[in-house]
Amino acid sequence: MAIRTILAPVAGTAIDQRVLHTAFRMAKRFDAHLEALFVAAEPQDAIPIVGEGMSGLIIEEMIRAAETETAKRETNGKASYKAALEAAGIEVSEASSTENKATCAWRKDNGREDETVARRGRLFDLVVIGRDPKEASASLTFDAALMETGRPILVAPENAPATVGEKVMIAWNGGVEAARAVTSAMPLLRTAQEVTIVSIGDVPYGRASGTALAEQFRWHGVDAKVVDNTESGHVASALISEAEKCGADTIVLGAYSHSRFKEMILGGVTQDMLAKCALPLWIMH
Repeated sequence: MAIRTILAPVAGTAIDQRVLHTAFRMAKRFDAHLEALFVAAEPQDAIPIVGEGMSGLIIEEMIRAAETETAKRETNGKASYKAALEAAGIEVSEASSTENKATCAWRKDNGREDETVARRGRLFDLVVIGRDPKEASASLTFDAALMETGRPILVAPENAPATVGEKVMIAWNGGVEAARAVTSAMPLLRTAQEVTIVSIGDVPYGRASGTALAEQFRWHGVDAKVVDNTESGHVASALISEAEKCGADTIVLGAYSHSRFKEMILGGVTQDMLAKCALPLWIMH
């Protein structure tokens, strides 16, 4: 699979800058078309269930407030998009093309952001998104991108790194989710300067080892190093430590190898990596 189209949801918040910075960088790397998507919420969705005593005037005021907030977010989102576009210096175009060049476009849809990103994201090769646990709406959209698009997502870190995808580390446990993540990231791996496969602890019986994965990579022209970290303990911390050792600028990770509900309640590698890792994460569920 080639990365020819990239979706970057824009919400009019501070997250937009890091999302667009990363998304434009990926568009230039893969000569892909980038769509910056802003979803305008329907005003009635901002109104709670109407109870007794709520007058028509109050409802109208709530609708106007919602419309004002949406307009403000759209203005902020467009400003971030234009700034990132100017810095990237790529062509604006909505027409599809087979030429190998990066292009971009702004798109506005109406509806629920999470539902729209899930529906639209299924049409793209990659979704670049940010995550702020303090914003519920951002978390809902993030979950929709990860769990409902069937596409890989690239999580933009809080601080933009100097490079993305030049030195890639793969978190490998031989599981189905890790295999999907590796397959989806192959365009990134083929163009990376260095690839390191890291396994924390023993790979469960019946699963392929990191060495076996590295052997298969040779069919794709990818020369990968293998690191087996046999220490038991906190997996996410060990992965972050190994990423620092090999100088990785991006980590490929399979998401939610265990029950997503269990990880959200009790914690897990995916949740810990999203919360603690300062590098871009290429994730596939």
